[in-house]
Amino acid sequence: MNQIDLKGRVAIITGGARGIGYAAAERMLASGAEVALWDIDATRLAEAAAELGKAGKVSTQTVELTDEASVIAATDAVLAAHGKIDILVNNAGITGGNGKLWELET
Repeated sequence: MNQIDLKGRVAIITGGARGIGYAAAERMLASGAEVALWDIDATRLAEAAAELGKAGKVSTQTVELTDEASVIAATDAVLAAHGKIDILVNNAGITGGNGKLWELET
């Protein structure tokens, strides 16, 4: 598999506790990046970090991506833990209701 050099880079991966996000974190770590996992599920985040942390620096933030204050707090936490942000893998999917957009309140 191709590997690019991501040493010194910091990646945020939304939906990073499992599935595609977890796999993306594995690849980023294998390529030398530090990873900040964002997910709504704190329990799965802790499990993912325990495993992925064996491969490199991993931080976790429990984030509700539909809540601006939650995203700002998580961003601040990443900057405090890693010093910068270079990469965003916007992977998070939908949890909860899946109403039609024109029927959802904003």
